Order: sequence, then C-alpha cells, then structure tokens
Amino acid sequence: MSTIKLYTCHHKASAFLSSSLIQPIHVGKALNLNEIGCIGDNTGDNISFKNPFYCELTAHYWVWKNEKPTDYVGFMHYRRHLNFSDNQSVAEDNWGVINAEELDASYESEFGLTTEQITTALEDCDLILPKKWSVTQAGNKSNYSHYMRSEYLHIEHYDEALKIIASDYPEYVSAAEKFNSAAEGYYTNMFVMKYDLFNRYSQWLFDISEKLESKISFNNYNSQEKRVIGHISERLLNIFILHELEINPELKIKEVQRTFINKETFNGKLSPVFERNSIPVVICFDDNYAISGAALINSLVKNSQDNLNYDLIIFENRISALNKARLFNLIADKNNFSLRFFDVNTFTEINDVHVRGHFTAATYARLFIPRLLKDYSKVIFIDADTVVEHDIAELYEIDLGTNLVAAVRDIVMEGFVKFGAMSSSSFGVMPAKQYLHKVLAMNKPAQYFQAGIIVFNIAQMNREDTYQQLMAEMKSGQYWFLDQDIMNKVFYDRVHALPLEWNVYHGNGNTDDFFPNLAFSTYTEFLRARLKPKMIHYAGENKPWNTSRVDFFDNFAKNLVDTPWQHQLYQNLSGNVISPVAASTVQPLLLQTRIKRRLMPMVDRFAPTGSPRRNFLIKYYYIVRRKILG
Repeated sequence: MSTIKLYTCHHKASAFLSSSLIQPIHVGKALNLNEIGCIGDNTGDNISFKNPFYCELTAHYWVWKNEKPTDYVGFMHYRRHLNFSDNQSVAEDNWGVINAEELDASYESEFGLTTEQITTALEDCDLILPKKWSVTQAGNKSNYSHYMRSEYLHIEHYDEALKIIASDYPEYVSAAEKFNSAAEGYYTNMFVMKYDLFNRYSQWLFDISEKLESKISFNNYNSQEKRVIGHISERLLNIFILHELEINPELKIKEVQRTFINKETFNGKLSPVFERNSIPVVICFDDNYAISGAALINSLVKNSQDNLNYDLIIFENRISALNKARLFNLIADKNNFSLRFFDVNTFTEINDVHVRGHFTAATYARLFIPRLLKDYSKVIFIDADTVVEHDIAELYEIDLGTNLVAAVRDIVMEGFVKFGAMSSSSFGVMPAKQYLHKVLAMNKPAQYFQAGIIVFNIAQMNREDTYQQLMAEMKSGQYWFLDQDIMNKVFYDRVHALPLEWNVYHGNGNTDDFFPNLAFSTYTEFLRARLKPKMIHYAGENKPWNTSRVDFFDNFAKNLVDTPWQHQLYQNLSGNVISPVAASTVQPLLLQTRIKRRLMPMVDRFAPTGSPRRNFLIKYYYIVRRKILG
C-alpha cells in the first residue's frame, strides 16, 4: 500500500481537514509569534522568513528538506483544496473554482477529502493536478500576456526567470515556449506527486528561485507585488510538467477540480507543551494591557517552583511584535516556562457580541478555553490586571471532582444584591437579586463567582460538552456582566469555592466606603484576605500603571523592575519625566472617579442605597443610557 502525505498551508488560524493523510503547516512561522495549532515551517533547514516573497513555497521547501519521504507528497491551501471525489462536474465560477460555504464533515465527504477517497484517487496515477484554467476567462490570450497584464505582477521578473531557464536548463526552453503561448495552465500551486517527481521538481524549482533573487529587486513594492517568487512558481510548475511529458509521454496525470471555502472558521486546538508536572495558565490582553500582562507574568515566574513546568498561553488581541518579543524575554532563561500567543480574533463567534464600558469582545475569549484546550485536564485562567503573591500551582492541585470550575465568590455582587443595585441587560432592567434568579437561574445568589481567576475542569467539560452550552448562552442575549454572567449561569452549583485570598480586590479607591457596608462576616473575611493575598485583582478604572493612589500599588510596581515597562510606568505616573523618583509621586485619581466622589454624597442623601428612590434613579439611568449608547 502506498504511503501518502498531503500538506495544507496556513498563514493564520483556520479550519483543518480531518484525514490523517493531511498535515497542516504554519507558513512563515519565523515571522509570526502566534500559534495556530499546527507545526511551523521554521525548524531544521528552512526558508520560513522568505514567506512574504515565496508564499506557500516555504512549506514546500521545509517538507522537501525535513520530512521523511513518502510514496506521494502534495500541497493544498487552507481555503483551497483538490476535489478527490468521483464527481468532477460540480459547477465552477469564472476562475474555475467550486465555491463551498465552510469546511465541515459534509464538505470533506462531498469533495473526497477523506483518507479512503484520496487513496483511491491516487491509484494508478503519477501526478494529480488541478484542472487546467484558461486565462481567456480573465480577458487574456496567453499565459505570458496574463502575467504581463496582471495587477501587482511585473513581467521583467518573469523574463529573468525565463533567462535562467535558457541559460542553465536549455532542455526546458521548448516547454517554456509552449506554456507561454498557450492559454491554459495549472494554477494555484496545488498538486500531488510521486516522490521521485517531487524531488526533481524541488531541486529545479528552488535552484531557479535562488538564482532569480540575485536578478530582481523591489521598487517600493507593496506586499502583493513582493510575492513574486510565489507567482512565478505557478508558471514554473507548468513548464516542469510539460518538460516531463516531453521525456516521458506515458506520465499518468489526473486532473481534478478545485474548491474554495467562503466562510473562514477554526476547528483546531493547542496541545500541551510539557508531558509532566505541567501547570497550564491562560491570560488574555491587548497591547494597552501589555504592561499589566508583563507584571503578571513576572509575578508568576517569581512565585514558581523549579520542579514544575508552567505552560503560559496568551489570548492576545493585536499585541505588537515588540511587546511580544519583550514578553518572551521575561521567561528567556526559564527552561520550565513556555509562552505562546493565540489571536482571540480567530474566534469569529465573538464578532457580534454585546460589550459595554471598558469591556471589549475579547473578554468572551475565555468561553472558548474548553474547545481550544480540550487536550488538557485542567486549565487556570487569570485576568491580566492582576499579580500573584503565591505559586499558582496550588490551584492546579485542587481536586475538583465533578465540579466544572473553581473560583472565588464575588463579594461585590453580594453587595449589589444587598443594596438593590439595578441590573441592565437585554432581559430588562431589574434589581440584582431578581436578575440572578430570573436571568441566571441562580436560586442561591451567594454562589455567584468573580471570573478574575478560574480553574477550568476541562476533562469534565469534555464529558458534558459544556462548550456548546456556553456558546448557546452567549448567543441567547446581552448579559449584565457579559461572559462572567454566562459562566455563572452554565456553571451554577458546580463551582468549587476558593478562599478569598485568591482574588483580593485592590479597592479601586473605595476600599473604605463600599466593602464596610457588606455583611460583617464578609467584610472581616475581606480584611483577613488583604493581610496576605495570594492574588491581587486591580479591578475597576483606577489601575496601578496609571495612578499610584491605589491599594497594593507596590505589589504591582515591584514586578516591573528591570523590565522595559519600568520606564513606561514612570512615564505614566509622572507625565514625561522618566525617573525612579516619579514612582513615589502622588498621582490624581481618574476623572470619572473624582466626579463620582463629588456627586455620590448628594445622591446618597437624596436616595440612600437600597431605597425605592435609589432604585428608581438607577433604573431610569440605565434606560436613558441604553437609549443613548444602544
């Protein structure tokens, strides 16, 4: 039985085909610090950094130089595939492509992208190519004129490649002339070849490509124009095949249709980095919170154990390459730490979610942890606006049983319930207690937890398909506290309660006016937790990287010492002066906090907390706000 290996080229997180014969490859991985759930083309002998110019050829080169030979080897794209099915008469568009909605099981079955159908298609065959496409469909008379008239392509580059063929491979000239004058060709750099054919083609292709580099230069080209080697290689494939037919007319070629997937989705996963003693931790932030993320990572490192391995995964939302490199440097000398980035925008389901205030759509990313990290047993999620004062491995060792998560109860919500705070959601404006009962179906409101730190019981969630429940609730309405409410609804009565020390609020400047009004037992528990916190949560608008007038400021600042963000902290606190002295300068509170402090005494006198008058004001405040903000 023939051995077969096909590779799909992916430059970003996308849907993977399920056949064991097909291996996805992250092309240009040397230039991309994110993970997309598959191997990269940047190991061993590689040209990964040339991806902007070579396109999918960087994967081709990597396979040729590093992978074990198989009887057949082939390449497809992340959205373009070959149709290996028996039905080769499916309707095509003007570009000779079958348009399909999305990659799923029915798509794979319909177009033969299964192990059995691929194997059958390759029987008694030397080479599979996409059906020839005629450039007359694009208004051109020949393949040569098509290149010359195509946007972003420069004919002088192709002419240089033809000169190299004439000089170094004169036996290919007739094939080149035949292809250039013809109107049809094999486009998109997709094929499946017997290995000896693939090896000859690769040697010829990359020799010409390397020589071509010294013959051409860019003249303020844009990114499309720079893809010159990739475009020329499409033509070189045709020339190579025509030459092979000249020397071997018995070459068995099968032409099949091409497909194109319209809707981009993601079905991949991230696998554990360490085999043993692993503590997986997920953090989510964007470039604006890089300074906070750095402090958290540094605190995790400082409170770690050398005999344990820490698998850090950053759900990132457009973090700059500079900040990513700096974050990598934080763990550069730590062999027991791994750091990976994953783009939260991969989760297209969050494109239309409800957000409010300082929250962004990225806050919903933690709902996808059970799917993306399904190969893990447990995963710890921790908010970026935190630092730890204790080894987080303690949380991982907790026996969760059949509980879905472990978390700290939300004493702020406890206060909202006590004071009759009004909730605002698509389910209506109502007091917090009614909202928890009616909308979140929580008969025991005291079990509402705060999502700043969560231990996910992935193994149990896999057994119960909890991910689908989370998605269903996310689509069902607009919640008051967004994804935190969704998790409280889905995980209700399945939560292992963590001590308050694991989620200690910094107070946001109101330590002495909100928390003392809670139940006395809660207040004393809050005070005890603050004496020796294991995690400090800088929730609210007053952040320690913007003002030093917050509790636990020093706990934050110490984690930025000797990092690139130390100077940024000084700048934030002092304006333009970069000086260690600035760190001790008293900073003003944020404008909204100062306004609130001025107004609240008058509001409290007119409408005391918990009074019908107060609830009336809050109810209509939210109604007006929703009218204005939508």
